[in-house]
Amino acid sequence: MNFWNFLSEKQNIFYISSVLAVFILLARFFSIQIESGELYRQKSDENSIKIETKIPVRGNIYDRNGLLIADNRPAFSVYLIRSRTKPKTIEFVSKLLKISKEDILKKLRKGGPFQPVKIARNVDQIILTTLQENILELPGVEWKIEPKRHYFYNEAFSHVLGTLGEIDEKGLNNNKEYEPGDIVGKKGIEKSLDKELRGKKGYEFVKVDALGRVVEKIDQQENSLPYPGKDLYLSIDARLQEYADSLFGDKRGALVAIDVRNGEVLTLLSNPSYDLNIFTGPVDPTIWSELISDTLHPLYDRASQSTYPPGSTYKIVAAIAALNEGIISRWWSVNCPGYFRIGRSVVRCWKSDGHGTMDLVNAIKNSCNVYFYRLGLEIGIDVWSEYSNLFGFGHKTGIELNNEKRGLVPSEAFYKKAYGAITPGLLANLAIGQGELLVTPIQMAQFASILANEGVYYQPHLVYKLQDNITQNEKVYKPAPKKIEKIRPEVFKIIKSAMQKVVSEGTGAAARIIGVDLAGKTGTAQNPHGASHSWFICFAPYENPEIALCIVVENGGSGSAVAAPMAGKYLRRYFYLKGEFDYEKERKILYEIWKKKKELEEEQKKKEEQLQVQFPL
Repeated sequence: MNFWNFLSEKQNIFYISSVLAVFILLARFFSIQIESGELYRQKSDENSIKIETKIPVRGNIYDRNGLLIADNRPAFSVYLIRSRTKPKTIEFVSKLLKISKEDILKKLRKGGPFQPVKIARNVDQIILTTLQENILELPGVEWKIEPKRHYFYNEAFSHVLGTLGEIDEKGLNNNKEYEPGDIVGKKGIEKSLDKELRGKKGYEFVKVDALGRVVEKIDQQENSLPYPGKDLYLSIDARLQEYADSLFGDKRGALVAIDVRNGEVLTLLSNPSYDLNIFTGPVDPTIWSELISDTLHPLYDRASQSTYPPGSTYKIVAAIAALNEGIISRWWSVNCPGYFRIGRSVVRCWKSDGHGTMDLVNAIKNSCNVYFYRLGLEIGIDVWSEYSNLFGFGHKTGIELNNEKRGLVPSEAFYKKAYGAITPGLLANLAIGQGELLVTPIQMAQFASILANEGVYYQPHLVYKLQDNITQNEKVYKPAPKKIEKIRPEVFKIIKSAMQKVVSEGTGAAARIIGVDLAGKTGTAQNPHGASHSWFICFAPYENPEIALCIVVENGGSGSAVAAPMAGKYLRRYFYLKGEFDYEKERKILYEIWKKKKELEEEQKKKEEQLQVQFPL
């Protein structure tokens, strides 16, 4: 083979190789641009098109009269996008927001690579300005304007409304609608009605540049506007709620008032309370530490979560059980010498010199312990437990508060497990509302409502109505009535008559109101951790009841001296707001009564002086 032939072969190989290379290149272009064009177009869009989540405005909360309790104000939140975030961005943001790098990385891991993850909410203008000034050096940083809760009543509604906070990992796993950083209800009505209040998110497709900045909005069918949350109208009357708050002052305890005609809760107050505004943003660790270490436990809802022995208020249950089962009659009597002997033990009545001979009505009126010690032994544990459960004790009322407690109604099985057997002393103690028996204030308010309506009652509820602001549709909450069928009407009438005498003549006299007839029962519940708890339950008016009320004051002492007068003050305000009570008129009547009493005392004094002159010693 000569040189020219060899060169010709090499040229042929080169030409053939070139043609093959061009053919392969064209085939690859065809595959990429034609066959896989749509796939790569989508991948390109993923790099330049982003889905922006639009946060809906949380529904406002009003009282029953339309008074605004909570609304929303604009606030800034800072986000990071994991795929674009560099170590220097995390370093800068960590120092600026005072959040540890570990916490930031933990939050980023919860989201997708292109999903904005909320790092901080409710940041101030100074922080936002600093981020804007350094945005070119902080890839992956975004901020959004989002609604922030604003409260008009900082403390009086704290346990009713509850708090908001960022969703936790458990919540994210249980519901795919949520994203990291979403704000959800954590306690109270904000939690139980979170779905209705939060609304639905909107989504918008936008085109971004290499720095993640929005350069163009894309009109796609998948775009959707956020749907605002529904407005909530509570059954609570804000005027009564605030007034109840003022009645407690520094006292610990709870007040629950229910409209007996429909179950609407007019007041639900737990004291001490806390400032709701603390929880509208990230909680200061120092403040949080103070709250959870506070020995008064302000975060605890005493109305639905705290359980107490009810004391003498629970004597009504024993009385109804004994009457309805035919164990005693209304005239069954017991002599009270001030003490009662059970085996080798002696238990005392609150009145040390005794009440004398008491029938049922007088025993309730004077809250005689000896009478009910005897009655408890006559009833027995099975009947007592049955009627306790019949009135809803040992069960949740179903009010829209997720942490409601059941309380405890001991049974014979309970005592066999705990002590081997139930003794007469334990049974006598239960009949006066002591021992292992535990109830909540909301249960006692429901009990007063049942008594008022002679067995008819409604599930207590805080929701008056929900309103959709787009459609203007309303959903009014109207629970169906329930009835305790087992108890005879004449039994309720005897008990109600006795409760009326408690206020008009007996231990509940401090709750009396001029012009309004009411029925109630005092209670002084001993507890091993300090002074007795002060109780009072009642309903009014007596003839056509509208409102049932329960007040408990922790370590307050006597129910007649502490809780009963508080109930009188609350009911005065209730009827005053309805235009059915006149403070000035009552003051004048009481002054005339006082004046007449003074005149009689003066007249008696003069007669005694005249007798001393006529018949000196």
